[in-house]
Amino acid sequence: MDWRDYWTKAKENLEMALLAYERKKNNVCASRAYYAVFLASIAALIKLTDFRPKDGEWRHRSVQAELNRQLIMRRKVLPAELGRASTDLIELRHLADYKAVSVSAREAKLAYNSAETFLSSIASVLEENA
Repeated sequence: MDWRDYWTKAKENLEMALLAYERKKNNVCASRAYYAVFLASIAALIKLTDFRPKDGEWRHRSVQAELNRQLIMRRKVLPAELGRASTDLIELRHLADYKAVSVSAREAKLAYNSAETFLSSIASVLEENA
């Protein structure tokens, strides 16, 4: 399991979130912003911790919990404000993907900005531990 594979996917999703936002595809932007954060979290967990899912499947809730537990609260290598990013973004993703109402342009921009900040913080930690 190579963290770089997940990191590449995270950056691809962030790029697609920006393109979606620029093209006024707000639902797609929110969905891709969430997945950028989810995949970056997996990359960080692989690179910086010994946490691995027992069955090899990365579950959304456990990824968020372990990132918060191990890298924010215990080791303090990530800022505390990142702890809510995944929760906030998954709520928007559910709105975008499963509800009749759509994500607004403002919400999409906030989602992209949140994901960009998250990935920037993860990148800094990954580089420090290269």
